[in-house]
Amino acid sequence: MAMRFMTRCGVAGLAFLLAGAQAASAACREDLIRADQDFAKSRSALQASANAAPAVKCNAYRRHVASLAQVSKVFARCDVGAEKAKNAAQTKSALADFTRQMKEACRK
Repeated sequence: MAMRFMTRCGVAGLAFLLAGAQAASAACREDLIRADQDFAKSRSALQASANAAPAVKCNAYRRHVASLAQVSKVFARCDVGAEKAKNAAQTKSALADFTRQMKEACRK
């Protein structure tokens, strides 16, 4: 389930960026690009840690949750599209799900 969710979240993240970048200022475009890059790196590291030691997996989850929190902040500030509320809800849902998964992974 987590792997399927990560894939869906990655696609949704790109959709968020495209929607938010349409009318975003130059500063927002830069922040959106940076957030997308950080998200992609943390998602890849999380996927790579699937069979890693618990400490490695925990660190990957922490980085990914931090990345999603940053994405959420950038979207809150920069997304001016008609789908802003929907995008915010999806980001909040993904953040809650990965935070739950992180807590489970970091208990071990």
